[in-house]
Amino acid sequence: MGSQRSTTRIQAAQKKHECPLCGGHRVTTSMHRHTFSYGSGESAVELTVDVPVRRCEPCNFDYLDEVAEDAEHEAICQHFGVLPPGEIRRIREGHRMTRARFAEVTGLGEASLNRWENGLTIQTQAYDKYLRLLALPGIMQLIEKSGTGGASLRPLSNVGEKRFQTLEVTEDVRRAQQNFQLRSAA
Repeated sequence: MGSQRSTTRIQAAQKKHECPLCGGHRVTTSMHRHTFSYGSGESAVELTVDVPVRRCEPCNFDYLDEVAEDAEHEAICQHFGVLPPGEIRRIREGHRMTRARFAEVTGLGEASLNRWENGLTIQTQAYDKYLRLLALPGIMQLIEKSGTGGASLRPLSNVGEKRFQTLEVTEDVRRAQQNFQLRSAA
């Protein structure tokens, strides 16, 4: 692990991290095991993940950054058994589609895709299963052939059927409406 730490420190120095306390650029990185609580009450769980801890050499300030936040988010995704943000992005990019085009073809919301890909929210199990299906070879082509957003995939049994019944407005209906009143049950 010693060589891994020194390699990480070299990479951190090359990225020129800036200390949030003093603004210095002599920041090194070392990996540490981090345990955090996710959830609340009886459903809370303890998750453990390796995160990069940044240290500013001039002011000796240790801090975590967005890379550590991403690692925690991935641990949460792993706990729930869903795809992490990078995998969702890879599925979309694997189809060579913009977020807007991917949303149009799949029927997924563009804003939802943005939140999932950037780790702002975690998709439900149902959406996760759909995303996994979209990663399979040939599935996207089937969806595109069937029409944008899967419109032609709807069952044909409902075609032409009325979803809601309507009342014919007659004088009797109007009189009944005028006499109708809500009264307190108490």
